[in-house]
Parts: sequence; C-alpha cells; structure tokens
Amino acid sequence: MFITGNTDHTWSKDLNIGSNLEILKDINNIKVELREENLFNMYSLESQIEKMENRKIWLKCGGFITIDRTEALTAIDVNTGKYTGKKDLEETIYKVNQEATIEIAKQLRLRDIGGIIIIDYIDMHIEGNKEAIENLLRNELRKDRAKTQVAGFTKLNLLEMTRKNMCNNDYYEE
Repeated sequence: MFITGNTDHTWSKDLNIGSNLEILKDINNIKVELREENLFNMYSLESQIEKMENRKIWLKCGGFITIDRTEALTAIDVNTGKYTGKKDLEETIYKVNQEATIEIAKQLRLRDIGGIIIIDYIDMHIEGNKEAIENLLRNELRKDRAKTQVAGFTKLNLLEMTRKNMCNNDYYEE
C-alpha cells in the first residue's frame, strides 16, 4: 500500500502512519494504491544498478558515455555512438550532449562520485550550445544533495567540476 499526495512523503504499509499524522494533515488529494508489483520493477532499479556496474552507459538517442575513475579524478567521455541525427552535425552533437548531461548528473548521484570530475563532451562550435549544456548541468545538479561546483569549459573544451562525496566510498582500489 502506498499513500501519496501533494507532499514529498510516501509511506509504505510497513510504516506506522499514526506517527506521521501531523504531516498527513497537510496533504491534499490523498491517494491510496494497493500494488502487488515489486518495488525494483516499479522504479526500474535493476536497470539502474546494472548501469552502475558498467563503464559504458548507452543513451536513448544511441550515443553513450564512458566513466573512468582513477585515484586523482573521474573522466567522463561523451560519444555519438550509433546516433547520426536528422539535420545537421551541430544539432546532432547538441542532442547527444544534452541527453548525456542528464545521464551524467544521474550517474554522479547513483555512483556517489566525488572529487575532480572532467567531462569531455563532443566538441560544440556554437558558444550558445556550450552555455546551454553548462546551464543544463547546473540545473540537473540542483537535484543533488552533495555540494557541487561547475568551473565551466576549459580552452580544450573539457568541462571541469567538483562534487563532494555523500558517504565514505572506497570504490577505487588498485
């Protein structure tokens, strides 16, 4: 059983709802759902866990990103892969970079990647596209509880940023 409404809270049947009556008073349009569905299936958790284990992550558009973690930094590379686009090359590049930006922000949270992060986007020749990608990344990172700083694009067209780890993560091992 799930109880949801105009609130940030969702309760499952295992939670004592009586202890949360103060919060429940503020909910508008309460909706109770009885489901037999597995939570892993309901929220596509298995595919998210599978993505976390892979170095290469395919995007819906056919492009992909690769994430390489080292002791000093994390390098993320964006590639067009199978995606050829429909109109012009710059539009194709922008579309892949846009989709990659959303996935990168998601992967940073899922993998709890911290420290220096370098993102090698596909080279964009229109300055407005670079600014749009940088702004999109900043907006996507607002969903992250960890402190992040985006330094911007370098002369080599690499985006530099930092992110603080949320927990002690000893992922990198020699």
